[in-house]
Amino acid sequence: MKPISTFIVSVITATIITGCGTDSAEPDVSEEQAEEKENAAEVEFPHMHGLGFTEDGEKAFTPVHDGLRVFEEGIWSRVEGPRHDYMGFTMTADGFYSSGHPSVQTNNENPLGIIKSTDEGKSTEVLGLEGEVDFHLMSAGYNSGAIYVINPHPNSSMEDTGLYVTTNEAKDWDKGDMGGVSGNIIALAAHPEEKSTVAVSTEEGVFLSQDAGDTFEQVLDVSPVPALIFTHDGKMLAAEGIGEKTTLQVIDSSGETEQMPEPDIKEEDAIQYIAQNPESSKTIMVTTMERDIFYTEDNGESWEKTVKEGKSQNNS
Repeated sequence: MKPISTFIVSVITATIITGCGTDSAEPDVSEEQAEEKENAAEVEFPHMHGLGFTEDGEKAFTPVHDGLRVFEEGIWSRVEGPRHDYMGFTMTADGFYSSGHPSVQTNNENPLGIIKSTDEGKSTEVLGLEGEVDFHLMSAGYNSGAIYVINPHPNSSMEDTGLYVTTNEAKDWDKGDMGGVSGNIIALAAHPEEKSTVAVSTEEGVFLSQDAGDTFEQVLDVSPVPALIFTHDGKMLAAEGIGEKTTLQVIDSSGETEQMPEPDIKEEDAIQYIAQNPESSKTIMVTTMERDIFYTEDNGESWEKTVKEGKSQNNS
């Protein structure tokens, strides 16, 4: 088995390389014909790049290389809309923000910069930086209006790499100094209500900032932490470790932790994204780097595998 940190870095790198290229040629059939064919069979999930629930808790969305997938009433299906290669996908109360690369069926420039959808992905609006940057790490506060990104290279709105935040939908950006963070950033999480509260995870643990990313305090000292979110009550939920050593840790702002039951993660796999239902705190979904998706409605006491190795288990 590879060392844990090597595994995490290598899998994330492979995901980025294979999952964010421009679209390949699409079949010469109508969108309606293609959708009918795909929804009649099992739904496929190549390279999942995010996860989140709608405000009413009725649906969960995950983006893949060719658009969105939606989980509703126990069934996964494709979403009608542009088949962008979404990256940095993050759900909020009124829709989602994302980055990535455009579908060949649209006129968007590559990369997308930052886009927003308020109609569950049926259409998208460019907010800024189109043709300039693709954010792989982005998180928006569910109700706060703050959007945090890890900027990979200088652009017209950001003079340097690193952590930036906007509170006016990408019109203006402020840079965080990130004092106190050690290790390579794997995950980024914005507080659902507090604009200045943000957390990051690295191969060395979880770090929390309450001043918009200028300074951080380490609140979990474990290695590594491949997935991290804020729950809707303002605590953090972190996945640490890989395979059978994976645990799910609930962390409050003081660093106090409580472990919740985790799904059965196979060897050399790891949780990549986590989402909590805003209408039911016990309802949680996770995706893994090997493209499994697990779902619980009882705070982890029982988990259902709804997607196995990139194929839905309930549409065949």
